[in-house]
Amino acid sequence: MPVSIEAEKALPRFVELIAQDGDLQDRFNSVDDINSLRNLILSVEPLLTGAALIPLEQATRPPKILVDSGHTSQKIPWRLLRCTGGPLVLQLICLKSNFAIWIEPC
Repeated sequence: MPVSIEAEKALPRFVELIAQDGDLQDRFNSVDDINSLRNLILSVEPLLTGAALIPLEQATRPPKILVDSGHTSQKIPWRLLRCTGGPLVLQLICLKSNFAIWIEPC
């Protein structure tokens, strides 16, 4: 079952939340393993259940469908993209690791 448009709004809300929160940005910049990433995401937004560490090449590859992009107050690059025929995905390029975050369908 695909994720609803309403549920996908959790991703832009998540970006807004971390974009101005220096403490959260510091925490994302220090993450270097998948378990820490999942725990941090769940502590901020429980709807975001999909997460992966991704190589820099993937995080910087031109997306097919870019929805939005920007930088946090600490200059962490982020972008929301739509996978072809798939979910909305948030990518973050942090100091120790790069992440893809999404909502897994029920």
